[in-house]
Amino acid sequence: MKLPWKNISAFGMIVVILALVFCAEKENTGFKDKQKPYSILLGEFERRNQIENFRSALNTVLYNDLRIEKIYDRNYKLYYGRFSSSFQAGQTAFDLFTQKIIKKNYKITRDGKPVFDSYANVMFVSKYLERPSVFSYNLLNNQTEIEWSNYGTKVISLNHSSDHSTAFITTARSYGNQRGMHFVNGVKVFLFRPEEELNLEIESLGNGVQLYTYWENRDTFKVNLSRIDTINSRTVIQKIHSYDLKGKTGKTLERKYDLLSGGFPAPPSRTPIFISPNSRFRFREVYSQGESYIYLRDFDEKSEQLTLTLRGKILDARWSDDGDYLFIITEYKNEKERNLKFTSSSELFVIDAVTKKLVRTFSGFDYENILVHGKLLFFDERSDNTSRIAIYNYNRDKIIHTITMYSGCGLNNLSL
Repeated sequence: MKLPWKNISAFGMIVVILALVFCAEKENTGFKDKQKPYSILLGEFERRNQIENFRSALNTVLYNDLRIEKIYDRNYKLYYGRFSSSFQAGQTAFDLFTQKIIKKNYKITRDGKPVFDSYANVMFVSKYLERPSVFSYNLLNNQTEIEWSNYGTKVISLNHSSDHSTAFITTARSYGNQRGMHFVNGVKVFLFRPEEELNLEIESLGNGVQLYTYWENRDTFKVNLSRIDTINSRTVIQKIHSYDLKGKTGKTLERKYDLLSGGFPAPPSRTPIFISPNSRFRFREVYSQGESYIYLRDFDEKSEQLTLTLRGKILDARWSDDGDYLFIITEYKNEKERNLKFTSSSELFVIDAVTKKLVRTFSGFDYENILVHGKLLFFDERSDNTSRIAIYNYNRDKIIHTITMYSGCGLNNLSL
């Protein structure tokens, strides 16, 4: 008589175990990591054995960070890793793809929902239907497509945030020269956050004769618009507009300049970044007799050495995200033959800070804009007949692609 009770108890135990497994799986499916909500979706499958077969064929380096989530009754998804941003997840996925560890059909997700891959898609400026617009370049397929264009407006500048989440697009209805004076009419500022599919006109600034856009720091974007005073034509009124990463407007500053005594306001100067993100390195420039001497200090080794001698002065300097590479743009005067006129030329230098050695020198073009993008460096190559964007893998010291468009292209703007 005790045997049936034993059978019932065993059956009951099985039911309890199955219930616990079901609950655990359900809880795992609903789990959301608020600090790291992004993941790499490697595949979606109808049956458990399909996902197990797929997982077993993957490289073993992925195993520790793989997870299976059950969606509905017969749908399974395989994810890799948890990340704090779309850019971080996309960079990891692209690195795995270039190492042939995963295939390029992966997706970046936030809390299980596909989002814009901020790493694989890089925005730039080119012409669409003869008007300057914003395009995106995809690193996975080397294809470009129109990302943003607004009828009746022309993109003056595209400014990327350092965290790759935000871009400010400054446009004008028209611009050019009239009677020797520059003009820019109908200036507007747009906020573009592609992951959130947000495209918002923030402010209409009106007309002017001089326009500059720039990042004052990593959190504050500014637009300087100057106009001639309607009462006193020798006075230039400059308004400085500021915005945070979410597009909130700050206090507008106003300055006045006398054209006869001081001329137009000078453009905001670029500020080279002297200290590396990991705080291990710092460089300093000593300028003498038309040359710049670059000294690199290593705080870990408590040493400093002359690393490079350059023509001209430093125009800009940026570091790789890990702080191991330094990118320097210089500008110098170049004397043309016959007419003895001077023109500006520039060079781009790539320095390995760890080994204190010069990796590569780029010359032959004007190098005005650079974009540090994970392990890649995007930079404009411009000349009288060329306007294109080079993509350089500085770890491998290799140009992996060049973006060319029929009407030319640029990271931040087109030549006006």
